[in-house]
Amino acid sequence: MMRIGTQPFQSASGRRSFLRGKSLIRPRWKKTSRNTTSFWLNNMTNPISALFCAEYRPAVLSGAVLLAVWLFASPLRAEFIFDAEVPMDAPVEAAISRAQEALVKQQQANGSWGNCNGRNALACMALMVNGSTPGYGKHGAHIAQGIDFLMRSAHDNGYLVVGSTGNMYQHALATLALSEAYGMTHNPAIRDALMKAVSLILSAQNATGGWRYHPTSQDADMSVTVMQTMALRAAVEVGVYVPKESIEFAVTFVRRMFNEETASFGYSSPDKGNLNRAGAGVVCLQSCGYLDDPRIPRAVKYIMDHMTYDSATQWYGHYYSSVALYHYGGEAWKAYYPRICQKVLGDWQRTPSGAYGDVLETSWAILVLGVPYRYLPIYQR
Repeated sequence: MMRIGTQPFQSASGRRSFLRGKSLIRPRWKKTSRNTTSFWLNNMTNPISALFCAEYRPAVLSGAVLLAVWLFASPLRAEFIFDAEVPMDAPVEAAISRAQEALVKQQQANGSWGNCNGRNALACMALMVNGSTPGYGKHGAHIAQGIDFLMRSAHDNGYLVVGSTGNMYQHALATLALSEAYGMTHNPAIRDALMKAVSLILSAQNATGGWRYHPTSQDADMSVTVMQTMALRAAVEVGVYVPKESIEFAVTFVRRMFNEETASFGYSSPDKGNLNRAGAGVVCLQSCGYLDDPRIPRAVKYIMDHMTYDSATQWYGHYYSSVALYHYGGEAWKAYYPRICQKVLGDWQRTPSGAYGDVLETSWAILVLGVPYRYLPIYQR
C-alpha cells in the first residue's frame, strides 16, 4: 500500500521562499467566529460548502498581492527571475474579469459545469487565478460550490470522476484543483479528499513509470503522465507526502519520450513530437526540480519555433507552454506572453460575453493569461 502522509517530497536542493518587489506575503489562515451551522442553513446547500465559507478565510494582510512564492527547484539566479517579468496591463486584467463572469453564468445549480471533472476543475482554477479562494473573494461562493461538486463526485477509492464517464486525465485535473483549494484554505475536508486522490494516482503508476487513461492501465502516454505528475507536484506543495521514487520514476518515463533529433517529446515512444508535448515535457522537468536538464533549453527552442497563435489554437498546448516559458523566463517569455494576450483579447472582443463560448476554452485561456498573477502554486517559481 502506498503511504500517504503529511511530509512532502522535495527535490535534492529542497525549496525556498523568495520575496521580491511588492508585498508578496503568504496568506495566514485563521478561523472566524461565525457560527458554521447557522451560516450553512442560511446560505449554503451542504455542510462542506459551509466549511469553505465559515471556517477558514485569509487573514487581512497589508499589500496589494497575497500569495506564497515557493521555489520547488534548485536555486535560481535573481537576475533570471527578474528577467522573466512581463507586466500584466489593465486591459488583460479587465478581460480576465469579464471572462470569469461568463464562467460564473455557465455554472449549474449543482456547482458543476457539466459531467466532466476536467472541465469542472479547470473552471474552478480559472476563477481562483486572481486571488479568489473557496468561500472568499469575488468568486468565492462559486469556487466553493465547484470544489464541493468535485468532492461529492469522488468514488470510494478517491477517483474524482463523474460516474463511469471519466478518466485519469480528468482525475488529475480535479486533484490539481483540490490541491490549489487546500493550499488556499487548509480546509480538512478538502485535505481528506485530496489525500485519497493522490493515493489513487500513486497506486495507478505502472511499470513504465507513467500513466494512461484508466487506473488499471499497464501502458502509458506523455499527456496523461505529465498531468498526473503535475497533480502530485501540486499536492507536494501543500504538504501531502509523495514518495521521491514515484516522482523520479515518472521523470524517467518523460525523459525516455524525448526525441533527440526534433527536441520535442513523443506520445508513447520518442516519436517526432509536437508543440503540446514539448510544453508538457518542459513543465514536468521544471516542476520536479530538474531545471538543469539539457532537454529544457532545446525543447523551449522547439516551442518558440513551432508556436502558433491562429484561430485553431490548442489550449492544452498553450497551458503547458505558458507555464514552461514563464518558468524559463528571458526572451522566450517576453516574446510569448504579449502575443498570446493579443490573440485572446482580440478573440474575446468579438464575442458578446467577452469570452469563448466553450467553458473549457475559456478556462484554459484564463489560466494562460493569469500566469503573472502567481496565486496558484503551479505558477510560482
